[in-house]
Amino acid sequence: MSGSLDVLILSKRSVGGVRHLAELLRKSGRRPVLVSENPEDMNRGACDAHVVVDWTADDPERAVAAIDAAGVVPTAVVNLVDPLVQWQARLARHYGLPGGEPAREVLVSKARVREEMRRLGLSDLWFGHGAAGSYPVAEVPAYPVIVKPCTDSGSSRLVRRADDAEQLRAALRDIGASAGPGFEVIVEEYVDGTEVSIDGPLIDGRFRGLLHVEKSGRDEVRNHDIGVLHSPVRGQRLTRGVELVERRITALCTDLGLDRGWLHVEARIAADGGAELIEINPRVAGGMHPAAITRTCGLDAVEEMLLMALGQEDLERLGSAARNDELIGMVHIEPDRMGKVVEVTPLERMKELPGVLDGYVWDDFEVWSLDNENFFAAFMVTGGTEAEVAEAADRVHREFSFRLG
Repeated sequence: MSGSLDVLILSKRSVGGVRHLAELLRKSGRRPVLVSENPEDMNRGACDAHVVVDWTADDPERAVAAIDAAGVVPTAVVNLVDPLVQWQARLARHYGLPGGEPAREVLVSKARVREEMRRLGLSDLWFGHGAAGSYPVAEVPAYPVIVKPCTDSGSSRLVRRADDAEQLRAALRDIGASAGPGFEVIVEEYVDGTEVSIDGPLIDGRFRGLLHVEKSGRDEVRNHDIGVLHSPVRGQRLTRGVELVERRITALCTDLGLDRGWLHVEARIAADGGAELIEINPRVAGGMHPAAITRTCGLDAVEEMLLMALGQEDLERLGSAARNDELIGMVHIEPDRMGKVVEVTPLERMKELPGVLDGYVWDDFEVWSLDNENFFAAFMVTGGTEAEVAEAADRVHREFSFRLG
């Protein structure tokens, strides 16, 4: 046996903050164990052990058998990947670890969340769900709509907007061709407004939004977060809108009996101040968001999620954390076609630019699909005014370059 310091890190498609989590675990004297579907996973070398699980064909019992056969004795299950939330909950329940609440599994399905929000009187948004290959397009009452995965989501994967029935049928064909005709999708009314995101801890059922982000310059066709992500949000309409969303998420989690966790919530705020939830994810946002949370709130959100998985969270620290008043922007870079990214401007050179606080560049990144966001590089910028933040973001776009090989 490897002892009692093993921590499972769940990963799919090589994402899930594996390297950051592994580094945190080693610093605390624990042993990171990667659990993923790919025997050649690019992150396997960052962990002390690797257990291969077929997330599509296997079930939790087979996963447990593989984990036990590897001599791994889990003390926590940590997961930053949306499609694996149900796996996380069931593995945690099996081993008697934090994070196994059945209520957590409700958040796996966007349709279940919509149903609960409607039942509680927190939303009247129209939606339907079913298999991509047999969805009843004729039953859609009005357009435009958004069609997206109901459960197997993340990085805006397979998200489409349809302005009429013909476009919806084409989107469903594309999704079915990519993921299979039985792939479950949700079709929902499009909310015309400003998209925002909120990150923060859930403490005794209350959602404390710490990082509020306004998504400007967004690609509304592909539903990708290009442009500049501003924090904090700008103007009273958005400020009141995110507060309304936080109250609704608190009401939902309280009703479900979900007390603890970290949530990344996305919503849209309409011109009249009305707000509608887009989705709720029981994990910290990706990209530059964790660095932005650390910069403005003094918390390492990934570390906080790890402590929650270990049952060692500091509720007093989480309850008293507050965002400072620094203006920041986040700029994410992605190619517009497939290929391997080469001849990239070095990260260190970018971090020397005025207004650039931090960033990342993934080495040897290759775009295999355009069905999801491929943000291989991102930067956090700042300024004393909104104009200076915008100038710093423009500087990033001017100075950063790459080529597809």
